[in-house]
Amino acid sequence: MSLLKIPFLVASAIGVHISFAASSPPPSPEEKLKPTMMETYFGSAVLQVSAYIPLSAEAANIIAMHIDPSKIPAGIYGARRAVQLLRSLHFTPITPTFLACNLAIVTGGMLRSHCISTLGKFWSFQLSLRKEHKLVTSGPYSVVRHPSYTGSLLQSVGIIVMYGSPGSWMWQSGILQVPLMTALAVIGCLIHTLGIWGSINRPAIEDRIMQGAMGEEWENWAEKVKYRLLPGVY
Repeated sequence: MSLLKIPFLVASAIGVHISFAASSPPPSPEEKLKPTMMETYFGSAVLQVSAYIPLSAEAANIIAMHIDPSKIPAGIYGARRAVQLLRSLHFTPITPTFLACNLAIVTGGMLRSHCISTLGKFWSFQLSLRKEHKLVTSGPYSVVRHPSYTGSLLQSVGIIVMYGSPGSWMWQSGILQVPLMTALAVIGCLIHTLGIWGSINRPAIEDRIMQGAMGEEWENWAEKVKYRLLPGVY
């Protein structure tokens, strides 16, 4: 079994990581606005973990195929059992769908990283209006008004399709036959579906806030940059 799929899985994991690795200081209490439902119940850590789990599980399946359980010291019983379980799963090859999803996840991470860099001190995970807030209209913000959510959308769709489509590792490996795995898969799919909903819904909320705070400056920008997430679509 080829290890060629490992770098793609690692790239996806890195793409997810950089989406949620912003280091700007959190907003002060007076800068924070009323949190959305996504912020209240599904923080960035939940989205991260729900992406890491299937990526890590598939990578572990591939690596385990290159490990002989009999060579693991008998005293490390749990490790031997884990390798045996992973070796019982079926490997799935690299497919065009997998590559497209991998590209979406990595591109989404790169786009969000660019947005974080462009916004600088005005970036935050929490919905907020910074002191002396300025409207940023350069870089990706000259194409759509909320490109960071475009990145989130790409990543959530990529994860769902990568592991939820027919022929995917989740469906073909046999892991769903392991107790509780189906429930965990459904929960993960629900989390990323809510992530998609948040990526589509939250820009409208931010538009209203920015319009109220920036007034004519925001309206002039919105006149030039008409779309929130996808040029010509939304």
